[in-house]
Amino acid sequence: MVPMGEWANARLKNLSETDKIRDNSKVGSGFGKNISNWLDRDKAYPTNVLHLATEGNNKNHSAAFPEELPEWFIKLFTKENDTVLDPFMGSGTTLIVANQTRRNSIGIDIISEYCDMVKKRLRPVELYLFEPKAEYGKIKSKRRIPLR
Repeated sequence: MVPMGEWANARLKNLSETDKIRDNSKVGSGFGKNISNWLDRDKAYPTNVLHLATEGNNKNHSAAFPEELPEWFIKLFTKENDTVLDPFMGSGTTLIVANQTRRNSIGIDIISEYCDMVKKRLRPVELYLFEPKAEYGKIKSKRRIPLR
């Protein structure tokens, strides 16, 4: 939700009769508006049209979309450490953005090649604390009775 802004003071001051009923869209989209629903609100959802750049790199998938698209919805509907489910994973854009925004993610796709491709794109992040990575040797166990 975003603040309504100063435009609301002037726009909602003198509502017409059309503004007080559900006014169907002139383009026939099926969407209508009842502007009186906006009275006494201090916050509103942003416009229903998202303006994003088109995706130039299809990432070996025919329906790849820009990262900003899932990012907007992920940030709107989830908090950090929540889990995002993408039942049509495709190129994995939603999973990548979920991970970048500190959300867990689960992706499902019926095409195994897409699953393999996304696994390669989602490399686990190694966390380095205050010491370099060390290799530890194996300890030989001393058994009283040998196993057969």
